[in-house]
Amino acid sequence: MVIADAGPLIALSRIGHLQLLQHLFHEVVITETIRDEVLVNHHNLGKEIIEKAIKDEWIIVKKISLKTWQPLNPGVDAGESSAIFLAIQSPESTLLLMDDQAGRAEAFYHKLSVIGTAAVIGMAKEQGVISSAKTVLHELREAGYYIGDAIIQTVLKDIGEK
Repeated sequence: MVIADAGPLIALSRIGHLQLLQHLFHEVVITETIRDEVLVNHHNLGKEIIEKAIKDEWIIVKKISLKTWQPLNPGVDAGESSAIFLAIQSPESTLLLMDDQAGRAEAFYHKLSVIGTAAVIGMAKEQGVISSAKTVLHELREAGYYIGDAIIQTVLKDIGEK
């Protein structure tokens, strides 16, 4: 099961590449909290693409209750908390798609498997879903999504792309 946080969904939908997640993972799970974050984002870019993915049921929305759980790190937002809590329910069979550092640190503390948007793009290149990871990574940056130079260089080196 792949559980996605809002950031990667918004970023990939803004540049027209949300379908990479469907190609790689077939379906993605989000919580109601994350659904609300992505569908009420202030830019509205990519919103229709995410709505369609939910309607087409390859993005599955799960209802959870966080009444009995709180993250250790106060910097973890509500969406990240809900994704981490859902992942904790079956950690051995879950991959968490999250870029935020506070959320990733919390996930690692709970021994969850985490992947970021840049790594997803690298996987897409390796599987032949896209022709250039570098191009897509730069599209993300141009759309205002922060991905550091070191992360880009690491991904490109790992997949053998210059």
